[in-house]
Amino acid sequence: MKTDKKCTPKSVAGILSAVVVAIGGCLAFCACGEKPNSGKPDVPPDPPKVAVNNDYMNPIYPLHNGEKKPLYTADPYAIRGDDGKFYMYCTQTETYTDDSALAPTFKRGPIFVSDDCVNWTYKADVFQSYTPDWGAEGAGVWAPTVLKVGDYYNYYYSYSGGNYDNPEIGIGVARSQTPYGPWTHYGKLFNSGEIGVVNSIDPHVLYDNGKLYMVFGSYGGLITLVELEADGLSLKGGLDNQRENKVALAGFETYAMENYEASIILERDGKYYLFLSTGTTLSGLKSTYRVVVATSDSITGPYKDSKGRDMFGPNRGDYVVAPSMAGAMGVGHMCLIEDDIGDIWMLYHGYDTQADKNKEWRVLYLDKLIWGENGLPEVEDKHASNHEIKHGPYINALEQ
Repeated sequence: MKTDKKCTPKSVAGILSAVVVAIGGCLAFCACGEKPNSGKPDVPPDPPKVAVNNDYMNPIYPLHNGEKKPLYTADPYAIRGDDGKFYMYCTQTETYTDDSALAPTFKRGPIFVSDDCVNWTYKADVFQSYTPDWGAEGAGVWAPTVLKVGDYYNYYYSYSGGNYDNPEIGIGVARSQTPYGPWTHYGKLFNSGEIGVVNSIDPHVLYDNGKLYMVFGSYGGLITLVELEADGLSLKGGLDNQRENKVALAGFETYAMENYEASIILERDGKYYLFLSTGTTLSGLKSTYRVVVATSDSITGPYKDSKGRDMFGPNRGDYVVAPSMAGAMGVGHMCLIEDDIGDIWMLYHGYDTQADKNKEWRVLYLDKLIWGENGLPEVEDKHASNHEIKHGPYINALEQ
C-alpha cells in the first residue's frame, strides 16, 4: 500500500518517545495494582487436597499388626482432633495395645486413632495411672463422650455399677491438651443422688448458641439436659442451681428396657434432632436395641416424633436404625461424624448376625445418615449394613 509518510529519524524519535511514555504508564499501573515480574521462576501452588473415601465392611474391627482383629467395642464415641485425625473412645474393654501384642490387655478408657474413620488402631488410654476414688462399689468406666472446650479436650464418662437406682452412679470428667492425653482427672462431676436423676450415665456434651450443655440419662430415669460452666468442669451456677433448673427431654421414671438412653443432640438448619437408643442391649442376637429420633425447634424441647407424640412414653420416635437378623441385632448407642463433603455418618455398636464366633460381642458399625421422605435422618433401609463393601466417609488428604 502506498503512503505519503516516510519513516525519518525525527519520526523514529517520536515513536521511541511514545514507547517510553507507554512503558512508564505501564510501570506506574503495575506499581499501583499489578505485581511486576521479579525475574524469579514461578513457584507452583500447593497441590489441592484429594478427597479419599476408603472402602469398608461392617463390622469394623481395629487393626492389629496390619490386620483386622475382632474386638469387643461398645458405646463408641468419635471426634476429629486439631491434627485432622479421628479419635474414638468406648466402654472399658480389652484391646491389642501394639502390633507385637499376642493377646489383648484390659483397658479403662481406651482410645483409638484413624485417618479415615475406617481403619482404627489403639493409641492410648485415659485411665493409665488413675482409678476413680468415687462412685458405686465395683463401678466401671462406660459410654464416654469427648468435646474440645477452649484449649482442652474434655473426656466425660459414666462411672456405674450395681443396681440402676444406686445414688452413687454418676458422671466424671478428665481433660487433656490433646485427644489422647496425658489426662488430668477431676473426678466426679455429679452423681444420681446429687442431681436428682436416676441412673445418671451416658453423657453427651455440646455447644448451642455459645452455651455448653450436657444431656444424659438411662433406663429408670429421665433423659435430662443441664448447663455446664465455660470450662466444662462443673455445673453452671453450681449443683443446686442445675438440680433446680434441669430440663427433662424424654423418658419415664420406671425401669424398663423400652425407656431411653444414650442421647445425642444434633442441630441442623435450625432444627434439633434428639437421637435415643431404646430396647434390650445385652441379650446378644436377641437384643431389640435400636435408635429412634425426635425433633424440636429448641434444644430444650419439646421433642416430638413424626406422629406428634412427645418422648415421655415407650415406643415413640422414628426409626433411625432397627435390628435385623439379616444385618445386625442390638444396634445403637451411637455418635455422629461429619466428613469433608458434609455427609454425616453414624458410628454405633451391634451384634454381628453373620459372625463365625463371638456373636455375643458388641462390635463397631458405621453407616451414612440419609434424610428420608419424612425429612428425618435414617441409615439406608433403616438396617445396619453387614458384611457388604461400602464407600466410607470422604476425608481430605494430601496423599491418596
